[in-house]
Amino acid sequence: MRPHPILGAIPPYPSRRAVLLSVTALGGMLWLINLGYNRPLFIDEANVARNLFDRSYAELFQPLDHAQYAPPLYLVLTKILGELFGYRELVLRLPAFAGGLLAVCALWRAGIHLRLGYFTAVPLLLLFVNPAALRYVTELKPYGLDLGVGAGLLVLGIVTSIATSRRQLIMWTIAGMVAPWLSLPAVFVLAAVGLRGLYHDRRWVFPIVAWLLSFGLLYFTVLRPSVGSGYLNSFHQDYFLPWPDTLAALEQFGRIGWGLMRLTFGVTAVALIWGALLLVVGWLPRPRHAWLLLPLGIVLVVSGLRYYSLIDRLMLFALPGLWLIAGLAAQRLWRKSSRVTRAGLVVLTLIALDGSHSLRYFRQPITFSDGAKLAEAAKEGAYRVHPLAEPVVDYYLRIHPVTSEKGQASVRKPYGVYGSGEEHWLYDVLTAPRPNQDLRRDSIGAAERGCRVDSEPLYRARILVIRCP
Repeated sequence: MRPHPILGAIPPYPSRRAVLLSVTALGGMLWLINLGYNRPLFIDEANVARNLFDRSYAELFQPLDHAQYAPPLYLVLTKILGELFGYRELVLRLPAFAGGLLAVCALWRAGIHLRLGYFTAVPLLLLFVNPAALRYVTELKPYGLDLGVGAGLLVLGIVTSIATSRRQLIMWTIAGMVAPWLSLPAVFVLAAVGLRGLYHDRRWVFPIVAWLLSFGLLYFTVLRPSVGSGYLNSFHQDYFLPWPDTLAALEQFGRIGWGLMRLTFGVTAVALIWGALLLVVGWLPRPRHAWLLLPLGIVLVVSGLRYYSLIDRLMLFALPGLWLIAGLAAQRLWRKSSRVTRAGLVVLTLIALDGSHSLRYFRQPITFSDGAKLAEAAKEGAYRVHPLAEPVVDYYLRIHPVTSEKGQASVRKPYGVYGSGEEHWLYDVLTAPRPNQDLRRDSIGAAERGCRVDSEPLYRARILVIRCP
């Protein structure tokens, strides 16, 4: 390399640190834009907020109301923030966002330990552009924290030496006892780490026993009422992995596997082909890293027993292992490729990384409902709220530190009761069949009674202004 007369020696490529910092800065900007957009809470988020507001800290260690589940320590942390800074949207979403930041730090540290160099950017980019990760690190649900805790435990397993010291065993004992109370899927990562450790050192039996006792307490105090319930079985029916003994089961097995690939790498054909190539290349030459996929294998077995759903949001914890395998494979392909092949790999990677079209969220942040506007309409006079709109309206009229200060004099009529004068009928979650059917039925019914019906469409919500004689 010929030195520049003023600048001195100029490296042919930017430094690894500069590349990773640039990736992290751009990805962090995407996340911050969506967090700062402060989209209104939607039905499940509002139901979690209602539990947080209505319960004491001790009651958060009991099964939740409104068909919700969240780990007790996650709820305690979120309630502390709500009590200190108000139960506003951004504040309540901070624990999930912290989980996303933990995942970033964990993948960076894993890249250093695995000597990925520049290719640490591969798992980082897959994390930042993943639409499920982007949604749940900016949402009042525990899934963003699941991602961070899962990544953190996996990376601790990577950096823990095979010749485990007594200090490391104590650290793992404490971490493993606490983790499931903060993130339920942590048990699958702990199982993988524990099996790997036990294979090399019998002393791992002591932390494993402590983990089982801690999880047993969590199961019998919080989880048992929900596991195997009719609601769980009906809602998640299509997301349990069946034993492949019939053609229908094989079809469902293939559909779930296809869904996991789309969740991991994207929805476009280029992204899926690129991801499949990396998984195959990453698996074959690196058997010592195959244990990174063990959490996924364990959860597949548990799902086959109908104890865990494979719906996208519950699988975020397993993605860091897949992304690290992809980074190892990309590094191997690069080292064995010619200059022309490398150029093709770069182009293919850049196309594949927008496999879920997440870059559009720089200019159009994620949103799901105009629930806050429903509450504003309720303040203007008598209102009637559809059951699926009830959680959001209740949150904004009773809990939110700004909007709850007004509108308490509004008269709410029970759903299904008709009155006279002007009323606002509020509907939400219009992506589901039931509220759409009820909306059409109520509109027709009010018109048949001689009422004037005006409709104000919102994003996945609607306000009917009913004026009856």
